[in-house]
Amino acid sequence: MPPPLNGLAVASLVTSLLCLAPLGLVFGCVALGQTAGGRQRGRGLAIAGVSVSGAVLLLAAAVVAFADIRVWTLPAPGDDGGATRPGRTTIASIGTGDCFDPQARPSVGDPSSLGDGRVELVPCTTPHHGEVYGSFPLTEQGDFPGRDRITAIARPRCGELFMDYALDPMAFGRLQTYYFHPDERGWESGNRTVVCWVARPGDAELDVSVRGNATDLDPAQREFLSALKPLYTAAALRPVEDQQNLTTATAWARRMAQAQAETVRLLKDADLPGAEVPTGRLVAELEAGLPFWQQAAEAPDADVFLSRLRSVDEHNGEQHIRRIRDLLGLPLPAS
Repeated sequence: MPPPLNGLAVASLVTSLLCLAPLGLVFGCVALGQTAGGRQRGRGLAIAGVSVSGAVLLLAAAVVAFADIRVWTLPAPGDDGGATRPGRTTIASIGTGDCFDPQARPSVGDPSSLGDGRVELVPCTTPHHGEVYGSFPLTEQGDFPGRDRITAIARPRCGELFMDYALDPMAFGRLQTYYFHPDERGWESGNRTVVCWVARPGDAELDVSVRGNATDLDPAQREFLSALKPLYTAAALRPVEDQQNLTTATAWARRMAQAQAETVRLLKDADLPGAEVPTGRLVAELEAGLPFWQQAAEAPDADVFLSRLRSVDEHNGEQHIRRIRDLLGLPLPAS
């Protein structure tokens, strides 16, 4: 009567073929010991199981050593909700306050272009190229509204959200706001969300979050920043190519005239102890520039429009804004 077949030898070969190499190797080594001397059959199966398992493990080791394996995982959140370790995902999947590095930078003429939207989330305390400051759904459209219509909605809405998020964007120097929206294919799959994000111009990086905290400001600081908010919100909507599209440019100038008039009104009502004199001078400068905004809004051609903008710039009151910020204890941005 032939000796019995060793079960572990069979298990070794089966598990190795099922890519369970560690188990196959263990079962095979035990089976080799049990089949020594011919006490049980299956030594050939055990050898095959050990060989296949060993080959699989060697191949896996080579892949780990030489291949660039990148797993798309969301980062672990910190106490403030921000990312504490990198993770790969898409910009449509991340939330307000998340900082990231995009795989593709937006083009100059298309602030919504971000390739396929793939990004790597990083902690906001490390150098990064972007920070999400808000998002909103496009709920009133049924069919895909097209890029132009989405742009008309996204630019002003993202501008307002940025001022609410940053509170004091001047404290961070030059910043550029962008937005990411679904294309037609994404729209058909159910994505209706516009994601607003901010970065430094060009390849410069941020190394802190631009999120503001109202509790860090005293009443005078909050009042001053609130007074400037209408002006800065409208300024962020400046057309990219105002010389080429006079209708768009004059519409923006009209909005700027309204915003500057509102900022003047708020500054006159503001209580800014210790900064009354430069505040009065700032009001005077902005009032002097108002007629030029109104003239730019009615400009008959691009040359007149640009001429009025140059006149406006002579009355931007930058030196008075810096003086007020200094007196109120707000950080001074680079000129």
